[in-house]
Amino acid sequence: MPTAVAISQLNFSPVQASSLTDELHHFMVAIDGRETLSFGDYAGLANPNLSRLTMLYPHFAHDDEDVSSSHFHSIGSYSYTGSVDSPTVIDTSTNNQIPEYWTDLPPINLVPGTGVFADSLVNEITPSSAENYNNLKITPIQILEDYLDDPAVNALYNSSDGAWTGSLGDAEIALELISITDGLNVATLDGTNLFDEVGDTYVIGQGDDFSFTPVFYTDQDANSGNYSVEFRLVDLQSSNPLPESGRFQINFQVRAQAQVSTPEPSAIISLISLGFGLSYMYCNRKKTF
Repeated sequence: MPTAVAISQLNFSPVQASSLTDELHHFMVAIDGRETLSFGDYAGLANPNLSRLTMLYPHFAHDDEDVSSSHFHSIGSYSYTGSVDSPTVIDTSTNNQIPEYWTDLPPINLVPGTGVFADSLVNEITPSSAENYNNLKITPIQILEDYLDDPAVNALYNSSDGAWTGSLGDAEIALELISITDGLNVATLDGTNLFDEVGDTYVIGQGDDFSFTPVFYTDQDANSGNYSVEFRLVDLQSSNPLPESGRFQINFQVRAQAQVSTPEPSAIISLISLGFGLSYMYCNRKKTF
């Protein structure tokens, strides 16, 4: 099972995010500190995801909502199935898809790329406060600590009674490839493929301070339809590794016109600029399911 490590990425021009919450609308890695479940059919039972690596997606309060309602959803965490009296632990949950199933949003579009992805269809990024799931950057939750003077960020960070704020310590966080649709690929921003086969792992960062933006792409003449990839988070440090996360899936689509149309500039992969612009900004500011 080969293991790859995130390489130093190319320098690209930073872009200005439209707001702080727009900038932070991306995946975050945390450790689940909830000892018992507080909602749903299994409320009161021991949390089967306790102390595990967990992929989180933030939901910030909208303009007409109290900022204190900002919260995370865990994506694909360990959960229960079966009767409450004799439940079975499984390594995923009903909320294990991106876009999240309850939003009824379509899969993320794959659109004509630029630069090293000029001959490919790549995941579309549309910078927006809308929860469109297009920003697939991954950081630890601890990056929020630089922004806690913002009420919405503070509420997000401390949601679920601070259950997500535990340090990742010396964890060597990697994505493990569980499954992938034929024709879909995962790469770094400079075009280096992350995986050769199912079961491979790729280290995206260490501890409480990293940022990694994967690129998902197909050939430019890929068949129209849906494509998906399934991962889990694993800790590859040799001593006392954190327990792995549950399984989660990211869904994409190639629309029939994608191969021949030219996307609007605001919607193109600018991916490379956006991913690095946001990392640049971090460096320079130095209801949960």
